[in-house]
Amino acid sequence: MKHVIVCGLGRFGLRVVECLREQDAAARITVITNAGTRADRLKRARDLDVTLQIGDFRFDDVRADAGVTDATAFILASSQDADCLAAALDVRGDSSTIRILMRLDEGRIADRLMRDFGIDVVLSPPALAAREFARAALAPMEPGQGVPPPRFSVGAILDRMMRLPERFDGRYSLLVLAGLFLFLFGAGVIIFRRVLGISTVDALYFTSTILTTVGFGDYNLLKQGDGAKLFGAFLMFAGVTLTALLTSFTTNFFLSGTAGRLRTERLAARMHNHVIVCGLGSVGYEIVRDLTEQNVSVVVIDRSADSASVRQLEGRVPVIIGDAATEEALCRAGIEKACTVIACLSDDGANLEIGLTAQTLVQDRGSEYRLRLILRCFDADLARRINAVSSDYVVLSSAEIAAPVFAREALAQTKERENTK
Repeated sequence: MKHVIVCGLGRFGLRVVECLREQDAAARITVITNAGTRADRLKRARDLDVTLQIGDFRFDDVRADAGVTDATAFILASSQDADCLAAALDVRGDSSTIRILMRLDEGRIADRLMRDFGIDVVLSPPALAAREFARAALAPMEPGQGVPPPRFSVGAILDRMMRLPERFDGRYSLLVLAGLFLFLFGAGVIIFRRVLGISTVDALYFTSTILTTVGFGDYNLLKQGDGAKLFGAFLMFAGVTLTALLTSFTTNFFLSGTAGRLRTERLAARMHNHVIVCGLGSVGYEIVRDLTEQNVSVVVIDRSADSASVRQLEGRVPVIIGDAATEEALCRAGIEKACTVIACLSDDGANLEIGLTAQTLVQDRGSEYRLRLILRCFDADLARRINAVSSDYVVLSSAEIAAPVFAREALAQTKERENTK
């Protein structure tokens, strides 16, 4: 009889156990989990005829009590990568024949772990899920699927016309200051050209010396009337003030990241039929990487400007910093011309809010593009309810996608060993 040990009874671990039971009803399954495991998960495991071993899977005695010596497969389903690696090394040191399958969120080092440490299979749930998310994003849209065409009405049109600008940033202040500076410069050129009777080039030169308070002395207002002198004094003070403000705002514009953000938004604005990925966690990053490898245009929305994932994508993919559940962030990402929005945060409620906001925004603004909405969902019951009620959303779960792969890998290898015997 096949004996599979599963370490960890979180959301993913429980789903692995369910898949093992679905794929092999006769298999002996033992789960090692800690005392703080939720009662509903423990009950579900017992209902599946699973042997529960309460303890820490990192300890030898706990693994021994679970029957690791006669186990055919050892699945590390915990989200703690370091703990899983430590246990995998211990088990491999004790036995060279047991099949070890390890969960690792950072999938880029999976091959190295298998080669260097003798771990049979290292799988990344985010990487496995990303392929399904990308496949769903690129799948042809069936008739009637997606956000329906907008219903135009006088009220909706007036609402769009009366809507205030969605955000205010330093570029407007910079433009106002630059415009005021140019206005004063032009006024000075016109007035000094007429009052002093000098050429246009000389008026440009004289106005420049006044606004910058350089004053070489070749031109002056000593013999001019009081009005000209007062105007010249005003230009001096205004020039000093505006020059200081322009320098300050220009420096802040570049150093604060505003210039880079505007460049990113211009790139997003030029895209069409692109995919908007909301959330750049482990799953989101893998989705972006999978889509870009297929030469799909992608725009990312993420809250954190300092995360490692954002820095890695900098210069390769437009990243909008903001809350993806707000209209502002979605508009900056070019939702009106996007074909798909993928909400892959680690919060079901936040993902659903993003989907609802995106759908409402596209309908309200009269987009010419049909929008596919793909939501990451941890709660299987919630996913079933959403799919039962609406066909506008594609609801996917990382655990639902990755767990069957873990179970299949464990049981397939076990069958191979039995056949060789």
